Amino acid sequence: ALCLLLAVGLLAYASGRRDPTLSSAAPKRGLKVAEMGATINTHVTVLCNASVLGSEAACFDQSIRAIGNDDYRINAPEVAIPTNGTPWGMHLTGPYPDGVSYLVSWFSMGSEVADPANLTQLDLSIVPVVKLSTNRSSSEYTEVSGKTIEYKRLFTDESGLKSFSYRSPLIHHVVLNNLEPNTLYYYSVGANGTWSQELNFTSLKSTSSANKYPLRVGLIADVGQTANSSITMRQLMRNQPEVVLMAGDNSYADNYGARDPNFLSADGTNQMRWDSYFKLWEPLYASAPLLNAVGNHEIEDSGIGYDGKGVNAALNWTITQWSFPQNYPFQSYSARLPVPGTRGDFGNINNNMYYSTIIGGVIKLITLNNYIAFQPGSPQYEWALGEFESFDRSVTPWLFVMFHTPAYHTYATHFKESECFMSIWEPIFFKYGTDIVMNGHVHAFGRTHPIFNYTIDQCGPMYFTLGDGGNVEGPYRNFVDQVDPASNKTYCEGLEYKGNGPNEIYSNGNDGWGPSYQLQAIPPGCPTTSWQPAGSVNGQAGLVPFENNVSLYFCQSSQPDWSAHRDPSFGHAILDVLSESTARFRWYRNIDGGEVFADEVVVERLTSCPNQLSAPPPSKYALIGNNLDMKGYDLGEKICQYGINKCEELCDQRMSCQGFTWVYAGPASGKTEFGGCCYLKTQVFRNQLT
Repeated sequence: ALCLLLAVGLLAYASGRRDPTLSSAAPKRGLKVAEMGATINTHVTVLCNASVLGSEAACFDQSIRAIGNDDYRINAPEVAIPTNGTPWGMHLTGPYPDGVSYLVSWFSMGSEVADPANLTQLDLSIVPVVKLSTNRSSSEYTEVSGKTIEYKRLFTDESGLKSFSYRSPLIHHVVLNNLEPNTLYYYSVGANGTWSQELNFTSLKSTSSANKYPLRVGLIADVGQTANSSITMRQLMRNQPEVVLMAGDNSYADNYGARDPNFLSADGTNQMRWDSYFKLWEPLYASAPLLNAVGNHEIEDSGIGYDGKGVNAALNWTITQWSFPQNYPFQSYSARLPVPGTRGDFGNINNNMYYSTIIGGVIKLITLNNYIAFQPGSPQYEWALGEFESFDRSVTPWLFVMFHTPAYHTYATHFKESECFMSIWEPIFFKYGTDIVMNGHVHAFGRTHPIFNYTIDQCGPMYFTLGDGGNVEGPYRNFVDQVDPASNKTYCEGLEYKGNGPNEIYSNGNDGWGPSYQLQAIPPGCPTTSWQPAGSVNGQAGLVPFENNVSLYFCQSSQPDWSAHRDPSFGHAILDVLSESTARFRWYRNIDGGEVFADEVVVERLTSCPNQLSAPPPSKYALIGNNLDMKGYDLGEKICQYGINKCEELCDQRMSCQGFTWVYAGPASGKTEFGGCCYLKTQVFRNQLT
């Protein structure tokens, strides 16, 4: 039973992602929260640093490249691929959901670019092996074997790129099952008799470990393969994370045309850039397990159209299965980065788009994909809802969520791209007591106060925007509330998609705000814009008023009340989970050398927030006298023969459920063929039970 104790400001204001014509407020579970640390009641804004970018002009012109933001050329020593069969690009994935298994992956031989008829067929019968020992340079080791795969990126005739089709190197995957928790392992990898140097990593603690704390988690996103990427990697390695969470956008291969891996172009995608990416990041990924997420740069659907079987390789909100094994979106990501839990059928996109796992025996991580169908009824929605419902805080005290597009940020680029996604998922994050949400996509740093529906709420999660890894597109430099010197208007006032501002898009159906790669996953009727009352640190009216209600605004005129820290710099973050109730977050900027942190917050959960109570076993839903259940709720009004959606609808009609909460499962729910019962329940605390 826990809530958030945070070094944050608490200036609340009304807001909503819902249609602004609706009057019902979001359910509130606001309870008293204390604050601690040097950042109490602060809102930090750091402006673009001209000396880092190279000029003052670059701070206001995203087209001017920043210093250090060119990718290494494809044959540069940092990314050059060995051609003699030596293993390269070693990387660890895990832990698996059992908490004690991991995946070791690597590559051998080189890739090939040619017309499909001329691509060499590699020998996939080669058995990859990992030699594993708990002693360094030991002659006593265990050999674990796995599977070898490849993939082909076959461009269509219509694309004009057919002769630049791609065959991957050999991709090797070996699952290490049932490792001892908190143990240093030495390993080397090989296939066909050629072995890597000896590497090592330490397995994480598990739910069975007697002392699970502390746990150190590295946080990155949008990393790429530039000199800035190398700095991020080195500084993160210096902080020695036990596991790394990567919130999407890995290689940026789709920034390069298929014809030339050194030339930036939107003409197809250059898969050789995936090869060089894993070579660059091998020092980190081979020594700390990685937990990845899908970003928009993993989609890579340009130039493939149809897969040769008449199956469309594109994306939309109705597609939930893709062709396999070749020519489908997310192809390289799926082949090279199988999700935790994969033990066979490596590379299959249909098994690889979202997952959950247990980290160090203390965190349940649910990783979503906001670029494929996510609406109610979709496979992803039904799977994820089950993951949230099965979360038991008495087993894993912390609940984290990771997906790519940030829910809350104030940068002019990618502003409010996730409104539809969040209109569906934010109530679920809140209901199940999510502690932290991690995102990338925006190439800068941002941290919120605890928040729900654009309102500071001490029982809501904190959101971290971590797309500051150093990629080729450079840092995002401007906030929506800044004035663009080219127009003498704020960046907010200049925001548009396909020539339409937010009011025009709202009037035309409210379904067109965002880039095409996001819009294609949005179901009909799902809102893509939202509007809030004024609520920022300068206390002034907002920007771009809503045409149907001028007291609501698309942007705030200064840093919003809910925003704790924003800084357009590259870097990485470290989250130290110190106990079942306390964690410490620190963010490090590349320009500071990685020695000192630029932002810090201590998160402490208290026994106050109903949405963060430990989930009891189903048997505890049994009644105990006077209509009280074991969680201390008066069961009050019982509504049967309805599913969960009907319960929510009735709850909304009852004063927006102010003072109420509900359940609909367990032995006492009186399940019927119609789905079950739910209770509108007033809370009675345990000290009131007789």
